[in-house]
Amino acid sequence: MPVEYVVLNQGALVVELWMGTISHDEVLAHERRHLSDSSIARGASVLVDAAGASFETVPEAVHEVTDLYRRSGEKLRVGKSAVLVNESAYDRARLYERQATDLGVRVILFNSLDVACKWLGIDSTTVHKELKKLRASISLIEAGSRPT
Repeated sequence: MPVEYVVLNQGALVVELWMGTISHDEVLAHERRHLSDSSIARGASVLVDAAGASFETVPEAVHEVTDLYRRSGEKLRVGKSAVLVNESAYDRARLYERQATDLGVRVILFNSLDVACKWLGIDSTTVHKELKKLRASISLIEAGSRPT
């Protein structure tokens, strides 16, 4: 799956990197994994860098992601999410933003990583460093060897 994430600051921050073509099933699998990850603290901030990804999810299916949140209310840990997307995913990301906000998750779309970090109140240097590690991890996975 071309998505990796790291949990930092005792679970208060999640940094995610999405790359390549992402199927709708991969989006749902990631969200299920995220919901079951007990290392993520309730109210966590999430920085999602999906600027290098294209999503196969059609607009009519975006609700399937937020339906997972609705059904997993007690497991939903994310309080605030900054999402970076490219032009091709913007329409679906806007739908996600509205639907997630209706469930109490504050989501805002950004086109600048530094501005997204500022909104979340997190150090952009740390985020840049973690995204670099995640890119290396995804490259290793795609090459067939996962880091230990």
